[in-house]
Amino acid sequence: MGHKSLSTVTERISGPASKAWDVGDEAARRMLKGADIIHLGVGDPDLDTPKPVREALTKAIEAGKTHYAPIPGEYALRDTIANHASWLYNAPVKAENVIVCNGAQGAIFATFQCIAEKGDEVIVLEPYYATYPAVVTAGGATMVSVELDLEEDYKLDIEKIKAAVTDKTKAIIINSPSNPAGAVIDRIAVKEIAKFCYDNQIWLVSDEVYWSHCFEDDHISPYAHIEYRDYIIVINSLSKSHAMTGWRMGWAIGPDHFIAAMTNYSQAAQFGINQFVQNAAIAALKDKSTTGEFNAIFKGQRDAFCEGLRQSNHLSFSKPRGGMFVLLDVSASGLNGEEFAWRLLDEENVAVVPGFGFGEGFSHTIRIGYLCDEEKLKEAAKRIVRFTEKLAHQG
Repeated sequence: MGHKSLSTVTERISGPASKAWDVGDEAARRMLKGADIIHLGVGDPDLDTPKPVREALTKAIEAGKTHYAPIPGEYALRDTIANHASWLYNAPVKAENVIVCNGAQGAIFATFQCIAEKGDEVIVLEPYYATYPAVVTAGGATMVSVELDLEEDYKLDIEKIKAAVTDKTKAIIINSPSNPAGAVIDRIAVKEIAKFCYDNQIWLVSDEVYWSHCFEDDHISPYAHIEYRDYIIVINSLSKSHAMTGWRMGWAIGPDHFIAAMTNYSQAAQFGINQFVQNAAIAALKDKSTTGEFNAIFKGQRDAFCEGLRQSNHLSFSKPRGGMFVLLDVSASGLNGEEFAWRLLDEENVAVVPGFGFGEGFSHTIRIGYLCDEEKLKEAAKRIVRFTEKLAHQG
């Protein structure tokens, strides 16, 4: 007996990028069976959520914070997010312009359900985060890629973006620091893209989940430019800044009518976010010391890992200026990124993400997270270099 047909949205969210995590999933299965694998695939920091945040969660549960929350989020949390954003952007943000979501992923998916549909085009900068294609196309919009260059350290190229804009362009996504390349958009470029979107009535969606992992430059958000905010939406979360990936606590900041639409969407999709996690999030956002400590840890891990990778003459990459990942060009090995990732897992017990999920132009790359302690990262780099050199000499 045949299966009844599914909606076309299931096709729009199951493109090639949806398979990007297969290597990591297999690595996790092998680890459950006892395999000694260095897993550098999933962007989950090898750090514990700070103790005061965990304690705040326990207190909230004991205080009975286990009921429905207001759909856009507890007002105390929205106010705390607004105060945190005001500090981060050095410009005022109101609680009424914040909506609490199920992680940054939930926030960005809901955002595109509310702003883009069939007939619209959305510009993404390639390499892009692997979930962006499904996020953009789920509602029927068409994704348009603008490829950035390794030789330019994946610098935002405003002229390339302008050339890709048509009368159907509804939104542009930027991600700084970026996943997978760790590129950071500079102050001038941020203002330039914000003004361009405002002048052309195009939504600028700024994914800022790695804001706290800027190593050489300060984090710059387009939302700092008050004059352009009518067309700016910010996506953020606590996943990376406070090692809270599993807590699923994110938010979006945007204009009034956007927040109203997102509230209606949230009512239909999830009917609010659990109270006790929202209470814990308040504690996290009031803690300004953890982000600095985590930043120093990741900068040290980045430096140690990149130094190890440079022992090979056959690996090319731009040293990330932020984030948690290195995007590595492995084409000199004679393998594409997917082949390289699977064989690296089989032969060296290191798990990485093949680059095909980050854009058509990046099938020759792999993404590696510097997610664990420096000694383990040095060992992982040594294995990757050894594997690459073996392949290069075979060729």
